[in-house]
Amino acid sequence: MELNKAKFSSFVPERLKEGREARGLTLMELAEFLEISHQAVSKYEKGKNVPTSEILEKITNALELPLSFFLKPTSSLTEEVVFFRSRAAATVKSKKIHSYRINWLSDIHKYLEEILDFPKLTLPRYIDDNKYSPINFEEIDELAMDLRKRWGLGNGPISNVLLLLEKQGIIISKTNLSDIKIDACSKWKRLERPYILLGNQTSSACRTRFDLAHELGHLVLHANLDKSEFNKKDNYTQIEKEANRFASAFLLPEPTFAQEVYSNSLEHFISLKERWNVSIAAMLYRAEQLDILSEYQVQYLRKKMAYNNMRTKEPLDDVLPLEKPAALRQAIELIIENNVKTKQDLIYEIGFLREEIEELANLDPFFLLEEKENTNVVKLTFK
Repeated sequence: MELNKAKFSSFVPERLKEGREARGLTLMELAEFLEISHQAVSKYEKGKNVPTSEILEKITNALELPLSFFLKPTSSLTEEVVFFRSRAAATVKSKKIHSYRINWLSDIHKYLEEILDFPKLTLPRYIDDNKYSPINFEEIDELAMDLRKRWGLGNGPISNVLLLLEKQGIIISKTNLSDIKIDACSKWKRLERPYILLGNQTSSACRTRFDLAHELGHLVLHANLDKSEFNKKDNYTQIEKEANRFASAFLLPEPTFAQEVYSNSLEHFISLKERWNVSIAAMLYRAEQLDILSEYQVQYLRKKMAYNNMRTKEPLDDVLPLEKPAALRQAIELIIENNVKTKQDLIYEIGFLREEIEELANLDPFFLLEEKENTNVVKLTFK
């Protein structure tokens, strides 16, 4: 018993709650898996009791998390806002699950940044207030233009939005979010880097680019808001509109885009989509906001798109290439190629399931599996 106590004396109780909530389980549900009472699970989570080796093994199996996860300091949710690009139907439980996942993304990056350098962060916080007040749309357009100027983008199309954000020091992952109603989420805790977690259900390159620009809008406009401000329904609705406006202005700058819209035909907007890599729906929104097209003209084009079954799948959606994150994957590949860490070291020290690390770091499946050791003693050489 003394040996068992010493072995698990570094058990972190907060990690049990984090793992349980990250898997979407209640106390009762986890207790059923473990075949113990929910009161016993509660005591483990509050640090009043330490699980035995047998129970801890059941916990790791039930939550699909390695032992090392429960022995390291917690990354449990804090009061910073996590922004979700989601429909209203997304559940509270789903949002909590993905809040933990973006924290785990942060954990992986921080571990890697202890070993090698990532690009310097160049993203400004334009609005730094913790209390919300609506932002004028014209001001949002000016801020989007300022950011393009800071990053030397000019007023033309952005060739690769995801690569651009990674080069400016933003950490991005594209993961299989379990709730299809959530397209992306982001957070930017003070004195840390901003993180964006994209869902991979989105097969359209244009949708992914707009999701990224939308989250970028949240980061520069709303990152310092108190959680209580963000949770107010009226505030939330307006905050989402502001992020959409920023995304439109960032991807489609008025000086250039307004000059290029010279027709209200659907064929013209398909050609513009090929040049700007922005969806027709987003371009129509921008054209109406800038009074390039009238409300009647936009409604006509939207009806025509609906008639041609273009609302859910637009022309060129199968042609334009998807943008994929690279920074975390390249970091891990460099560490392994240069023999800084073994694959097993990385899995143990990061403290997540191998498959989860591969997914969050945008690695190929099974990349972190150790190669079989060569057990041959005698080599075949011809004399």
